[in-house]
Amino acid sequence: MEVTESSVLLLPFTASSVGVARRHLVSDLIEAGVCASAVTDTALVISELLSNALQHAEPLPGAGIRVAWDLDTGTVRVAVSDGGGPTRPELGEPTSTTTGGRGLRIVARLSRRWGTLSDEEGTTVWAEVLVMPLEAVAVPAGAAEGGLTDREGGRGRWVGARSGNSKVALNLATWLPDPRHGKVRLVELNVSSRFHDDHTIVTICGEIDLYTAPRLHSELAGLLAEGMPARVVIDMSGVEFCDSTGMNVLLSCLRRARERGGELEIAAPKPAVRKILQVTGLDSVFTLVDDADLRGLSRPKPAVPQ
Repeated sequence: MEVTESSVLLLPFTASSVGVARRHLVSDLIEAGVCASAVTDTALVISELLSNALQHAEPLPGAGIRVAWDLDTGTVRVAVSDGGGPTRPELGEPTSTTTGGRGLRIVARLSRRWGTLSDEEGTTVWAEVLVMPLEAVAVPAGAAEGGLTDREGGRGRWVGARSGNSKVALNLATWLPDPRHGKVRLVELNVSSRFHDDHTIVTICGEIDLYTAPRLHSELAGLLAEGMPARVVIDMSGVEFCDSTGMNVLLSCLRRARERGGELEIAAPKPAVRKILQVTGLDSVFTLVDDADLRGLSRPKPAVPQ
């Protein structure tokens, strides 16, 4: 893939730039025929690099931040350049319940190699993620029947791959730029709650990153402040993407719930969310609820016969 105009972006030094850069990158990788699991990994890497820079560094001259990527044979190299900060980017040492310090560790886990460069302009943090072309990956059996491939039907194209028994897929209609306006949409997040006798189900739809994580925190903190339900189930079946900033919010609320004698569980996470849970080891910290159990929790209890 040649370096195109969208492969080097100078963006505002604001949280909303994380989603803008991620969508541009994902769009380029999809158009280049990269398999879905590698697209997911690279999307998470660039989200972590950008979030880290926005939280701990200064902007480039002109109040911006630069993002670049280049796809070579078997590798995509991503880089984020900022105006530098008081400390050099380095791996954190988070515990299982620490709310922070996981960003660069996620980058290190998902990358073949990564590093930092400093000059008079500032600091660049880069990472190389291994990729393979879609043709080299088997399309999941039954994908066409399940609507996972659609060239013209308007339901959105999918790319899929199998890793062991786990299907990895991305809904391209979610990631690609809006064809009606020719530009990348801002990341959106919707949060709603359903209250039951002994539990509350919080349904989240959209993407969770540095831009939307504060809203998620506000919604969950408000729920816990109103009167702690014994059990809070976070339905993440509608979450297409989540990075470490989202995990930090959930960890903070988990800790608060347990301090009050309650529990916070994650239900029906999609492959991209399961990936960050596994990479960070948080799949052993949170209680995970599967689709069937979530459906049972969502059903109203039958009326008691008179």
